[in-house]
Amino acid sequence: MMNRCTNCVLPAQTPNIAFDEDGVCNYCDTYRPVSYRGEAAFVAALDRFRGMGDEYDCLVPISGGRDSSYVLLRLVKDFNMRALAVNYKNPFTVPQAITNIENASRSLGVKVVNFRNGDRNHRITFRQTVEAWLKRPSPATIPIVCIGCKPAWWHIYRTARRFHIPLIVSGGNPYEVISFKRELVGISRDEAADKAFFKYVYALRKLLQNRAFLRPRLLATLARSYLMGNPNSLGIRLIGRKITWLELFNYVPWDEATVLQRIMTELDWDYPRKLQSSWRFDCRVKHMVDLMYLSTMQMTDKDDFYAKLVREGRMSRETAVSQLAQQNKPYVAEIDILLRQAGFDDRSLVDGMLAKTAVEIMNSEQFNNEL
Repeated sequence: MMNRCTNCVLPAQTPNIAFDEDGVCNYCDTYRPVSYRGEAAFVAALDRFRGMGDEYDCLVPISGGRDSSYVLLRLVKDFNMRALAVNYKNPFTVPQAITNIENASRSLGVKVVNFRNGDRNHRITFRQTVEAWLKRPSPATIPIVCIGCKPAWWHIYRTARRFHIPLIVSGGNPYEVISFKRELVGISRDEAADKAFFKYVYALRKLLQNRAFLRPRLLATLARSYLMGNPNSLGIRLIGRKITWLELFNYVPWDEATVLQRIMTELDWDYPRKLQSSWRFDCRVKHMVDLMYLSTMQMTDKDDFYAKLVREGRMSRETAVSQLAQQNKPYVAEIDILLRQAGFDDRSLVDGMLAKTAVEIMNSEQFNNEL
């Protein structure tokens, strides 16, 4: 039986975890409940920018996933903001996500600006990061697989400047800040997001332990990702000096049932039911990332995400365990499509990782009654 915290659901494999005599983990002991500024404060913040732009009050990055769709819905229908949506046409985007964007645009009467960031370069970068990682697998360097998307923030801010939009509103939520990823690179899980971002440069020491990552294309993309891959990054702070960035879920609590009910009803939003979860379904790279974590740690970021929901009283522990039993598994068909899209000629190492993970899942009691 997988040993999990008796209060949340974090497993014993979690980096730097410790349990007391009652089986409660140190992540629970030091956890700080999320505090929200309130919807009234959010409305007041929006009012500062209402009518300031030439044609639009705000810009919303939209991926076709649930949270960005919900943010766009609320801004337009609930808060009467003139919103422009912007989408990065990621070469690994799932077709249903594209349909969701089209449905949202039609339902809300919102224009969507699409941009690309070099499909060929993105595919090659992804393939090279996976190939490099497979030479020396480490959970600490798994996030590098996603560096191809990070410079998208540069284009998002450039779009805001082009249309003279003073405000960007996005849909990240505090439960999605995965604590164990910080622990893996020596950053406190309690560090504020803006300060933590600059400390990620220390993760380079983990990167340098694997010389396969030291390829010109990867290093160039990594540099762009660090300088422009987040609203807190130096490059974005420079280009976006006159642009304000807000996150809806810093003001109001994120509630999965509410989010799904509204976007499904009002935007005709959907997700592939074979995936068991609507979270981050929109990009196939997520399936490779999950496989990497499962093969090295026998857990994924869903363990951390659901652990936070349990601590916040937004999900029962029993439900979280059940959800993990259904969702923490490799989706082979999606990974197969991803590998073909990325142009993998030799996939033997990935197949070996899939086989190893399948055996570990079968041999564990992870998907039984771990209460």
